[in-house]
Amino acid sequence: MTLRNILLAGTAIGAAAFLAAPAFAASNTQAELDALKAQIEALQRKVDDVEIQHGNAIKSLEERKSDVIVGLKNGRPSFESADGNFTFELSGRAHLDWGGYDQDDNSEANFGGLGNNMNFRRAIFGASGTLMKDFAYDLYFNFGDSGDEQNGVIYEAALHYIGIDGVKLSIGAIQPKLTLDDSTSSNDITFIERATAANLMTSIGAGDGRMAVGGAGNTDNFFAAAYYTMGSVGPGSTTDGDRSNILGRVAFATSPKEGPNFHIGLSGTYAANLANDSISFGDRPELRVDATRMINTTSFAADSALAYGPELAFNYGPFRAQGEYYIYTTDGLAGSPDAEFDAWYLQASWILTGESYKYSMSKAAYSGVSPDNPFLAGGGMGAWELAARYSQADLNDSDLGIGDQGGEQDIITVGLNWYPNKNVRFMLNYLNVDVEDRANVANPNFSHDAIALRTQFTF
Repeated sequence: MTLRNILLAGTAIGAAAFLAAPAFAASNTQAELDALKAQIEALQRKVDDVEIQHGNAIKSLEERKSDVIVGLKNGRPSFESADGNFTFELSGRAHLDWGGYDQDDNSEANFGGLGNNMNFRRAIFGASGTLMKDFAYDLYFNFGDSGDEQNGVIYEAALHYIGIDGVKLSIGAIQPKLTLDDSTSSNDITFIERATAANLMTSIGAGDGRMAVGGAGNTDNFFAAAYYTMGSVGPGSTTDGDRSNILGRVAFATSPKEGPNFHIGLSGTYAANLANDSISFGDRPELRVDATRMINTTSFAADSALAYGPELAFNYGPFRAQGEYYIYTTDGLAGSPDAEFDAWYLQASWILTGESYKYSMSKAAYSGVSPDNPFLAGGGMGAWELAARYSQADLNDSDLGIGDQGGEQDIITVGLNWYPNKNVRFMLNYLNVDVEDRANVANPNFSHDAIALRTQFTF
């Protein structure tokens, strides 16, 4: 029944009741009937007005479907259709690193002088958005590298289905969610580089620009992700052959939104169809101004590789601590031995200016520090953060040949980060690196100190 019919029916019932009134009111009947008629006409006009207004509003919405809403949130140009079906947002990041090294004699004899250098570790630009609300896309290119800046390679190019609340299904070139450190955005990591333990994990089947299909989902406290991956896009991708990897991560957080929060998780990856039936393990010493790998095995015969381990974290207010431990194993091929390595790290950080760390359940990792009192524009000093990390990796296995031993590496890192505002960060790191029992160099035991500064801006 329409609003007009309801009002007319109600008025008619009132009129009938009025006509049945006692006889002593008969002298006033005509006047009251006239008044009632006037009221009906007034109500009719109001009903007509409401219908006209609603009709105009609906017509206006129909006409504005193709309108575009323009925004500039956090410096990111964005565009959205009036009906919300389509969005488009431009964003980018630039990480400019400078570093210098102080080597001992053994290190210089092994590698020569490490390069005191400046480079764009990352220079990423691209777009993301949604299509008919249920689909999302990412298309980003990276113009930076560790001292080898490029014309631009695909960093991420993927289509996602987001029509199920809390679920994101993806296909394309993506960064699969593996380990706590790697699930944290490069804009938000506490140190200039991630820990070796996490880098060794992602080198097997994850990392930037990995061809993958899979998905991630979360509830208020639980996160899970699983992917099937192949090679990475960009230079060197053809060397992956028909390699295939299965990887996954699960995590649980007690209080991700407020108060003391405990995080526990587990990551694992399995790789088969290894290119040339071989594999190697190595990493640069948590600073990539110079590309030399201080620990590095030779390529040795292997049929498959499996890596797994736990992750733990705790945050409360301006304090945060986290750590991860991973075991890396390989199955030998054609009589070659199996191998097993391990790596771990512990780190802690404190926001000196009192801001709280934020935790994101959708990625089971930490978001960046947002200063309460931005520098200059906000009349404050920004946010300041002090951090320390101890990292250890052992790429030696007595079952392998002497020449295959990758070495044992210990790194102590101390960092000071300044966040003038949400879009700018300066990171100062000091590293003490010590390596023992490394094969294929003149001196198996060597060390160096390094200092590095990152200038970072995002939009």
